[in-house]
Amino acid sequence: MTPSSTKIRKAVPGDIEAIVQITKDNEHYWSQEVDGAEALARIISREDNIILVAEDDDNDGEITGFLIGTWDGARAIIHKLSVSPTIHREGTGRMLVAAGIEEFKKKGAPTVGVSAADGTRDDEKNDSTGFWKKVGFESIPARLMINFTIWGDDDEDHGQMKDENAEEGDI
Repeated sequence: MTPSSTKIRKAVPGDIEAIVQITKDNEHYWSQEVDGAEALARIISREDNIILVAEDDDNDGEITGFLIGTWDGARAIIHKLSVSPTIHREGTGRMLVAAGIEEFKKKGAPTVGVSAADGTRDDEKNDSTGFWKKVGFESIPARLMINFTIWGDDDEDHGQMKDENAEEGDI
């Protein structure tokens, strides 16, 4: 794969299986409800969301990366960027981010934010802040938080994200 053989385009339902696989290959698959095929189909179907894929023309159109974001009418945010582990640091991520920003500009977004892993969950391997700074983003004093309880108490699979060592009230 070379940057010249990579084409960035909007995702279609036929790309979902490859997107899920890249997410799993990078160990970023958290739950079927958020990262599974049905969730991706919902994201693709909504007008204000974007899912872009990187397609390698040298390799029969293989999907090698993707970007997921949304525009709420006031803010644009990139929720996920993932590139096949076999081609990390070859420019695909940068290409996807540039194309994502262009898509948000077309929608009228004045700024684009990103939810970026910062390695604070004892997982420095997944600190992506350096990448995001290199592509023009800057840190602001904010923290992304999430409520996992909306899935209900009977769904044990989602507990994997909870910090088992944290005590109630810990920040």
